[in-house]
Amino acid sequence: MRRQLAFLIHLGLFLTLTTNVYAEGSGIYVGASVGATLRPDTVLSSPSLGTETMEFSPGYTFGGFLGYDFGNSLRAEWELSYRENDIRTGGGEDPQAVTSAMMFNGYYDVPSKTRLKLYLGGGLGVATAQLETVSLGQAIDADESVFAYQLEAGIGWNYNPKATFSLGYRFFDAADPEFVLPAGQRVRMGLENHEFILKMRYLFNL
Repeated sequence: MRRQLAFLIHLGLFLTLTTNVYAEGSGIYVGASVGATLRPDTVLSSPSLGTETMEFSPGYTFGGFLGYDFGNSLRAEWELSYRENDIRTGGGEDPQAVTSAMMFNGYYDVPSKTRLKLYLGGGLGVATAQLETVSLGQAIDADESVFAYQLEAGIGWNYNPKATFSLGYRFFDAADPEFVLPAGQRVRMGLENHEFILKMRYLFNL
């Protein structure tokens, strides 16, 4: 009986601490993200050189963002991000595919009376794809900027009224970049990433 009573007391304290504690705040926030990125196999194709399947190793991604929380479950932010994957099927000294992006994102935080909140969001922007490898019989070291978009969902934890940590999944995709080689040949590949990211943001209430 004492154990059950102690359990109920602790449960009540927990619910008290996690319910109706963190009201919606508004203001400018900054944050950073880090995570893993998985890039599906894609075909590197060229009208004059043929095609070759490219396979990627799991890679990493990181970024930073500046945003505004409107205090009504909606947020908007400007983000810079970077992602890199080694190419398992490429030749050369260090075959890799790199993508940096500048995105404008919008998010919706599902209302909750606890520290935990689900969030949904997405963004549009520009990605710069870089490819460094020896493929299709050519040494390729080129880059191109293309339109990009992303979709994201996850769960956030309010550590306190200003600091929030979140863990989520992000699907990042872009128009297929086309690289022009020194000899004039053109090669094209797909650009898609599945990412699992940890974020931290800090609200200034300005």
